[in-house]
Amino acid sequence: MTSTPDYTVIRFSSRALPEDARGKTLEELHERGLLPTKFVRYGSAVPRVDLVNRTMPGLRILTAGYTSIRREGVRQEGDHLYLCMTLTGRTVGSRRGREMTLSDGDAVLMTNEEATWTMTSPSSVNIAGLRVPRSAIAPLVPKLENVTMRRITKDSSGLRLLRKYLDVVADDEALAAPASQRLIVSHFHDLVALVLGASSDAKALAADRTVGAVRLAAIKADIVANLEDGTLSATMVATRNGVTVRYLHKLFESDGITCSEFVLGQRLARAYHHLRSPLHSRRAISTIAYELGFNDLSYFNRAFRRRYNATPSEIRDGVGTT
Repeated sequence: MTSTPDYTVIRFSSRALPEDARGKTLEELHERGLLPTKFVRYGSAVPRVDLVNRTMPGLRILTAGYTSIRREGVRQEGDHLYLCMTLTGRTVGSRRGREMTLSDGDAVLMTNEEATWTMTSPSSVNIAGLRVPRSAIAPLVPKLENVTMRRITKDSSGLRLLRKYLDVVADDEALAAPASQRLIVSHFHDLVALVLGASSDAKALAADRTVGAVRLAAIKADIVANLEDGTLSATMVATRNGVTVRYLHKLFESDGITCSEFVLGQRLARAYHHLRSPLHSRRAISTIAYELGFNDLSYFNRAFRRRYNATPSEIRDGVGTT
């Protein structure tokens, strides 16, 4: 557990625990106030849980992967909404004889009144849950009561965007910094509203202040994850992220940079890190350059020198400075 005045992170993994102690330990986490829901052993298999619970003003994000576990919701203080997503696998929710199945990206919205549902998974699953204040969402979504306790299908455009944003904002440094934290929280509020059926005015507002920023963050993360691909292009990135090439360039322009400049900058930064790292000290500079997607060694050397005012060899030898 790590904590600052406005940001708390709890990480837990059962992997290091003796198998016969896991069930009891999981129950104790809730009793000690470290988890918002009960994780109870389910079935005869050995339970496994890996989770991260991040809490900040206006938002809580719980992400977890588990096996042989039943989650039991508990009513909590405050007027909150809970968006529960089954990212991979299948979860069966039940309450008072009613059942609902969520699988591979589906979600459901709950209120404090419905939070006593149990979520059971017959096999391994990965889940994510968001807690947001009702006061932040209700003004944006007309007839909010009509969308609670109904399955939200995985192919919803707003839900797809929300899942992408979850993948790229798990940065504790950014979430702990007040300015970026406020921005990220506002993005999540807008995205939850879009998932639930925001009003026309709210959709326009979200499109103006959130959707573009979220798409750009997801696109940047996609680029960073594929820097080694020497054929990486704007067309390829746009296709993977479901946008047009024109829109992709527009997103980067709003950030004061071009797509190609971003790719180059990220590759050079990765090369700089490798050259300074003892882990890569025996690798040829040319090998590092080619593996980071540079198809022309001369171009790599020129671009590197312009960026760092030193050659790659000087950086490796500790001669050059930035």
